[in-house]
Amino acid sequence: MVAIAYSILWLLAAIKFADRNWEKYYPTLLFAALSNCLYELLCYQHQLWQMEPNGLKVSMIPILLLVLIGMPVSSWIYLSNYPRNSKLLRQAYYIIFFTGVFVLLEFVSVKCGSITYHNGWNLLWSSFFDIIMFVMLRIHYRKPLFGLMMSIPYTGLLMFIFDIGFDKMK
Repeated sequence: MVAIAYSILWLLAAIKFADRNWEKYYPTLLFAALSNCLYELLCYQHQLWQMEPNGLKVSMIPILLLVLIGMPVSSWIYLSNYPRNSKLLRQAYYIIFFTGVFVLLEFVSVKCGSITYHNGWNLLWSSFFDIIMFVMLRIHYRKPLFGLMMSIPYTGLLMFIFDIGFDKMK
C-alpha cells in the first residue's frame, strides 16, 4: 500500500513541480527506470533491499510502481528543478535535499514493512547510493553516453562490496 501512496504523491508532485517539457528528460527517465530493473535482475537471488507486498496481493506490484512511476517521475522532478546555472555548493545542497527526501521515504517504508534489508544493506548504504544516483542522473542528462559509462564501474563496485556474483543473477 505504501508503494501506491508514494506513486500518487510523486504524480501529484510532478503536476506541481515538474517541467511540462518532459521530452527533453525522457532518455534519463528511461535510464532511471532501467537501472532499477537492472538491480532486480542482478540481485534476483541476492537481494540487498526488497520491496514487500505490504497489503498487496502480488509482490511484483510495488516493484512495477517503483520502476514505472517512482523512479521516472521523481527523476523528472529532480532534473526539472536542478539549479543548472548555480554555484557548485548550491548544486550539492540540491542533491543533499533530494537524498534526504529519498532517505525519509525509505525510512518510512522500512518502518511500515514495505522495504526490508538483506545481505549487509541498510539505510546508510541507501543514503550513499542515493547521493551517487542523483549525481549520475545529472551526468546522464547532460552527457548520456558518459553517464552510462560511469555507471558501469559504480555497479561493479557495489557488486564487489556486496558479493553479487554472476551465479546470483536471474
